[in-house]
Amino acid sequence: MHQPLGFVDRSAPTYVCRLCKALYELRQAPRAWYQRFAKYLVRLGFIIAKSDNTLFTFRQGDDMAYLLLYVDDIILATSSDRLCGGIISQLQTEFPMFDFGPLIYFLGIAVTRTPSYLLLSQQKYTQEILENAGMGSCKPAATPVDTKSKLSLNSGPPFRDPTLYRNLVGALQYLTFIRPDIPYAV
Repeated sequence: MHQPLGFVDRSAPTYVCRLCKALYELRQAPRAWYQRFAKYLVRLGFIIAKSDNTLFTFRQGDDMAYLLLYVDDIILATSSDRLCGGIISQLQTEFPMFDFGPLIYFLGIAVTRTPSYLLLSQQKYTQEILENAGMGSCKPAATPVDTKSKLSLNSGPPFRDPTLYRNLVGALQYLTFIRPDIPYAV
C-alpha cells in the first residue's frame, strides 16, 4: 500500500490513508468494476459488442454465449448447458457470485420459455405501474390520450405525493425506452 498521488505526507511517507468511504460509494467504482470484469471476460475469449459495451459474445466452434452485464447483475445465455456451466465456474473463480438459475424476471421483463422460443413480456411491470398510480382498474383505450386537453402550470391541484409522481415518471420513462410503440401515449 502507498499514499495516493497528491496526498503524500512527506513527514510520514510510510503511513497510509485510512479509507472512510467504501469503494462502492465512489463515483469511479462502477467504472473500475466494469473495467475489471470486462478485462477478465476478454481474457476468457469474449468479445465486447460494438453497439453495447455491456454485451459480450463468445463463440467456441458451434457453441455461442451472450453475457449481458447490468451494474452487478449478469444474464448469461448459452447454446449448451456444458458451455454455461464452464463459463459460470470460470466466473466464480474470479468473482463472488450466485447462480439463480433460469431467467424468469429481470428489469421489468418477464421471460417465458417454450421448446421453440422465448417470450419477453412487460405486462406485469406495466400492471405494477398502473397499480402504483391508482389506475389498475382503468379500461384500455385505443389512444389513451386526450387530444383536446390544454395543460397549464396552474390547472388542477398540485400532485399530493411528489415522490410517487417522480417514481411513476421514472417507471414510464424506462418503459418507453424499451417499448418504442408507446412513448406518444405516455
